[in-house]
Amino acid sequence: MEREISFSGAFPVVARSTMRPGGWHIGFLCPNCRLHFAVMEDPTESGAVTLSGPARFQATCPHCKQEREYRVADMVVFEAAQGGPTSSA
Repeated sequence: MEREISFSGAFPVVARSTMRPGGWHIGFLCPNCRLHFAVMEDPTESGAVTLSGPARFQATCPHCKQEREYRVADMVVFEAAQGGPTSSA
């Protein structure tokens, strides 16, 4: 069953410093270094979640340190292949 999370407002977010291997996460793909980073765990633990809403997120990529504003449309749901703050998903 697909679930939906709707975001509204403006949020400062911090990249997660660790991820559970094989766990599902919600985050962003940095347009500068092209690496994923997570800002939260996927509450469905399956990747079967739709993200929507008019929210904006201020985040700094933990890899290249570029700070930027992201929209909900920029969010990605991915499965972590290994521990640490990144995935090549």
